[in-house]
Amino acid sequence: MSYHFFAYLVVSCSFTVEATNSDYGYDLSIYTFDEGGEYENGNIFVQLKSTEGIKIDRKRNKIKFRIEKKDVSTWENEPFPVYLVLFDVRETIAYAIHFQQYLKSEDITSENMRFNSINVFFPETPIDSATINTWRTDKNTVLEQINAVINV
Repeated sequence: MSYHFFAYLVVSCSFTVEATNSDYGYDLSIYTFDEGGEYENGNIFVQLKSTEGIKIDRKRNKIKFRIEKKDVSTWENEPFPVYLVLFDVRETIAYAIHFQQYLKSEDITSENMRFNSINVFFPETPIDSATINTWRTDKNTVLEQINAVINV
């Protein structure tokens, strides 16, 4: 259910989404196209998580979800954007965080984690097609940075 909900949002942006056959920390990849419909290099990684009960942290006024250290270890060093998407099965809505930006803002690394899991906090604003469109900008920013490197 989460995949189909999310795929609809991606396709409504005129992007494509592909499910990963083997889950190595990513469930999906998004491939983007420019305004002329031309394929763009790079991709966006997505890890889908589902829950039947959203938990709100009242101190932060944000949605709380627990993730494993092994996931942090996988996602923190990925050069392309990784989005953690939390799907609320009961309400049929999803929330997301740009994972690497989140880690940086919270000063979290797998090395400085004291336990095997941590809580991450999502804004209470559900994602929509407009949200997915902004992810293209994040991916293209990474591409610009990579293209600055001269391959010898």
